Amino acid sequence: MHLEDTLQALIRFTDVPRLLTALGADPLWEELPVSAVPARGLRVFAAATAAQARGVTWLALDTDEPARSAREVAKRLAAAGQSAGVLAFYPSGRRLAIAVSFGPPAALEIALDAPAPVAVACLRRLERGSGSALAYLVHASSALTGEGAGLQFFRQFRRTLDEAIAALPARIPAADRHALALIQLTRVLLLYFVQSKGWLDGRRTFLAESVDRCLGRKRRIERDLLHPLFFGTLNRPPETRSRAAAALGRIPFLNGGLFEPHRLERRWPATLPTPFWRDAFDLLFERFHFTVSEAGDGSRIAPDMLGRVFEGVMDPGARRETGTFYTPSALVNRVVDAALAALASARLGCDDAEAHERISAREPGAIAALRAITVLDPAVGSGAFLLGTLEALTRLREGTIRSRAVLKRQILATSLFGVDRNAMAVRLTELRLWLAVVAEEPDGAGATVAPLPNLDCLVRQGDSLTAPAFGGGIPLDVAKKIGALRRQAVGASGSAKRALTKELARAEIAAANALLGAAEARADRAIRELLAAARAPTLFGERSRVSAAERSRLAALRAERRSARAARRRLANAGELPWFDYPSQYADVFARGGFDVVLG
Repeated sequence: MHLEDTLQALIRFTDVPRLLTALGADPLWEELPVSAVPARGLRVFAAATAAQARGVTWLALDTDEPARSAREVAKRLAAAGQSAGVLAFYPSGRRLAIAVSFGPPAALEIALDAPAPVAVACLRRLERGSGSALAYLVHASSALTGEGAGLQFFRQFRRTLDEAIAALPARIPAADRHALALIQLTRVLLLYFVQSKGWLDGRRTFLAESVDRCLGRKRRIERDLLHPLFFGTLNRPPETRSRAAAALGRIPFLNGGLFEPHRLERRWPATLPTPFWRDAFDLLFERFHFTVSEAGDGSRIAPDMLGRVFEGVMDPGARRETGTFYTPSALVNRVVDAALAALASARLGCDDAEAHERISAREPGAIAALRAITVLDPAVGSGAFLLGTLEALTRLREGTIRSRAVLKRQILATSLFGVDRNAMAVRLTELRLWLAVVAEEPDGAGATVAPLPNLDCLVRQGDSLTAPAFGGGIPLDVAKKIGALRRQAVGASGSAKRALTKELARAEIAAANALLGAAEARADRAIRELLAAARAPTLFGERSRVSAAERSRLAALRAERRSARAARRRLANAGELPWFDYPSQYADVFARGGFDVVLG
């Protein structure tokens, strides 16, 4: 029997095991007293153990509030540490809802007489759950919160990306064509999220109408529509826009480096042809609905799709080699909660369990313990852990500031840092963090939206594993200057931002140079001291002999000095940091003792 037929055949409460069996669970029907289920305050008329799958028990509830009941019971079971699924059935209303005791408190609700294709696709993913109970719950949580609904989007995005790569000039290296195509498509993807807020001239059909108008006038989509949007409106205050850009309508100035030309675009000034863009809009972007809510309702594409797109469009070999895999939000939340509890327990002088309880209760002491913290993800990927930390700190501090958007801006500007060797990963991290702020802003044209913070001095591209490690510390005055410049650059725009970015880069180079100079001086001093000791006469006036250990130590010191000198020459020749160096580029953080939390 097809899954749709199974759904329509659910008539009585005792029919529930049929559906769970169709989803790969083993039937196990045992009626329970309602009092045995954590359903206090809910209208639950009957309860039963309906099935088991991979060590996870499925509970069935008879209720006239299926979504609320499934969500609340799953949430309470999760709080009690119990692995379970919950299927709440409303027979006379012909509705059911499914949730699991893991991940976000969400439930997939289904109208049985006319089940939405998206909901059926989510259910089908449950059939493929395997492994341990935890693995099954992670898989079920992903399926029920709508990840399956994005499969069509990913497949079409992959096809469109391949077509974009093929449409770019062959003279551009393959890796750069891949990056350029991905930059352009993710920009347009972001525009659809912004459009869903009503910020593009107040019209949620702005992009489709603009593309049609562009085609009708035989204009080029990239040159005459996208470039004015990218580089003429969204990255410019209204008073500085050209007449052509202003004609696009009421579009907010978002700043944040959101639509700044990428270095590859300056190196390879090529555009994608209009026939490609026409098909991309028709076959990809206009086929789906978008929402700025981080967890969509299953029928719309949410910002967390950016992370899964990033993984999905990477070459499989490169993904395995670099360990780049999308992390489910439920696992992110667990890691973030554990990290914050561990930090709070150390500062509050209690164990992790008590710290977690005090954080959950938003106790003033716990809030104070986590107020001025710095969090680093050294392999940031698409930003899942930084986003999870942003949401956790926002919930903790909510109420201390009237606006959640202002609160998130403050946290972004002071608490969150990330590094990744992949430039596109850094860009996607920025996009997801910006969208987390956008989601808190009002909808509609003319909405008062403050410019987004610049994140390029907080989330950095680089491979810290290749940096020379010499130890030592940055002079305090240099560290303070770097911190002050970063704080100014986060909120700057236009020429002021460009000037501050250059000054910050110079300060970071000076910091690295100071570290290398100090390392060279230390090695030089140690060499002199070792040689002097070796040449000094003994108590009997005899010349000292250099031991094998001293010769080995001398060789190591000379190699260290050569390495420091070579690194200083490389730094001088490059005119920029040719590696990523935490003590230099986050000198102000290291001057305070380093990052409070490192996670990923």
